[in-house]
Amino acid sequence: MAIDEITETNEGEKEWENPKEPEKTSDSRDKEQVERQYREAKRRHDNLTENQDEENNEEQKDKN
Repeated sequence: MAIDEITETNEGEKEWENPKEPEKTSDSRDKEQVERQYREAKRRHDNLTENQDEENNEEQKDKN
């Protein structure tokens, strides 16, 4: 059984300007995307925290 040798090229891969800190890029679109992702993550976290606080308040009312 013969195995074909496959060579991979790096033509389609992105070169990172700063591999240790990819969020610090020189492309403003990348910075904007990181900012959007941060705001979305913060919004989701706040929603989860808010919902958990409401559930805890309801549980306290049920116990009384």
